[in-house]
Amino acid sequence: MASSSASWKDQDPYSAPGPLGARYDDHPLHLDIQLVVPGIRPKSFYRAANTQVNIKSDPFSMKCVVEIVKIDKKKTPPEKSIIDRRFYQIQRFPAEIEDITWKLKKDCCHLTIKKKVAQSWENQMSQFGMT
Repeated sequence: MASSSASWKDQDPYSAPGPLGARYDDHPLHLDIQLVVPGIRPKSFYRAANTQVNIKSDPFSMKCVVEIVKIDKKKTPPEKSIIDRRFYQIQRFPAEIEDITWKLKKDCCHLTIKKKVAQSWENQMSQFGMT
């Protein structure tokens, strides 16, 4: 039994809360999903990104864990600690998918799901939802 003082490392990542919001954009060849997670900082010329994205998927479903991390470079070796963790899943896509890619933007993780066959998922998404 986990106590409230347990570290992020001890907790099941799939039990983490979801993003603050999700926005879907359906296109014939792909589906764009924007996950709103305050604190995400993308890589820039001056600073490294502070976010790790881990995706597990098969042709019909997906699980995504977004972790905002802080690295303490004063320690040897540098120590990484998780500041926030968010979990998002799609239990069943309306049809088969080929690939998932991601990109970080400020306070947002942008997922692109490549569809195996070009078609609209708008009806299924609005009727059944995607979560």
